[in-house]
Amino acid sequence: MAGFLLPRNIFTRLDATSTTRKVPQLLGRVQVNQYPLYQKPSTNSEVLSELGKDQIYRITGTTMGEDNLSPNRVWYQLDDAGYAHSRYIQPVRMVFNSPVLTIPENGCLGEITVPYVDAFSSLETNRALVYRFYYASTFWAIGVSADNQGVIWYQLLDDRNYAKFYIPAYSLRMVPKEELTALSPLVPYEDKKMVVNLDHQTLVAYEGEHIVKKLRISSGIRMAEGGFATPRGTYRTTRKRPCRHMYAPPSEIGTGFDLPGVPWVSYFTVDGVALHGTYWHNDYGAPHSHGCINLSPEAAKWVYRWTTPNVPHDQYYHADDRGTRITIE
Repeated sequence: MAGFLLPRNIFTRLDATSTTRKVPQLLGRVQVNQYPLYQKPSTNSEVLSELGKDQIYRITGTTMGEDNLSPNRVWYQLDDAGYAHSRYIQPVRMVFNSPVLTIPENGCLGEITVPYVDAFSSLETNRALVYRFYYASTFWAIGVSADNQGVIWYQLLDDRNYAKFYIPAYSLRMVPKEELTALSPLVPYEDKKMVVNLDHQTLVAYEGEHIVKKLRISSGIRMAEGGFATPRGTYRTTRKRPCRHMYAPPSEIGTGFDLPGVPWVSYFTVDGVALHGTYWHNDYGAPHSHGCINLSPEAAKWVYRWTTPNVPHDQYYHADDRGTRITIE
């Protein structure tokens, strides 16, 4: 029952080329501490153990729970043993990357491709660990360096404090230009629209009257005093960026957050409410956010590419009044 827990030095012991020969094993990263592992896919089942945050297990099965009223009925079998609800299990893979030794002058976008990697303040011997970055988070790479042992590291922009993060190069995939091009670019921007239904926690994308995508979301958590409810109304995705360090201090109505590398951000209000990818929960269909619309990283990337304006591949921020309409009901 110890599962497939990865020791901290596992990345130095695996063959970095082996994962490129076939699709890597689907893994599950535990996103919270003391997460219950059940004998069966039911909260009424026996609890076998409690899982710790950032432990990694093989996902060896997926099934639907018996609670028909739950907005998320997906359970994962871990290591052919017990079952954990998918709510706080992030599906991840472990893919190592060959270093890119030249970074464009304006920087370029990268995506984390391992379950997690620790980020440091510098390459000095007394460097401090500042964050842990997670699978599918995105960052703007601005440089490449080697430490005194010859290990290649990327320099990443902290777009909140305008400092630098340093991570080993194997953990970051440079996103190619073709993955940043617009989807349905010939459709006039006025013919694209999204409708979000907060009661059903869904997003439907239209081209004219034709539905092109249906997605599950996690909207803001409603509270008696107002709290973090996602605002209703009609807006436009006028500002976009492929990555963002999101931060808010604790307040009288809730805890704060400090989330570097939030992927595929499409803002639709002037005060920063956005559609974006999420790596801190996997519970789409139930409200979770501080007002934004959470999507899986894959879904958020589709929205980012499909909506207008299109962000040029060499920019990490772009704004245009001709954004895609989004109606929140």
